Amino acid sequence: MTGTKVTRAYIKLVKNKKARTSASDKYFHVFSENGEAYLFTHNDMEKALNRAKRNPEDTYPVQFTEPEPKVIEKIVKVEVKRKGLLSRLANIFK
Repeated sequence: MTGTKVTRAYIKLVKNKKARTSASDKYFHVFSENGEAYLFTHNDMEKALNRAKRNPEDTYPVQFTEPEPKVIEKIVKVEVKRKGLLSRLANIFK
């Protein structure tokens, strides 16, 4: 594979919106970063998995990591006009 550019792809399980009687009710939608879209049935994916297991030298190693969680901070200012329980609680946190 000398000189071959690696293309990333994204995969998602999608519902077949116009499924006929003998059609699969779900597909694996593979969308490549160069704009091409592919649909695979569960059977297609099983065949591809078995092919990859038989030919591990042809697979490209990829490590997946979870993205860092995004911390959202929000400051809420409460203004209480009436004197009472809420007013006293609001004054505690000033």
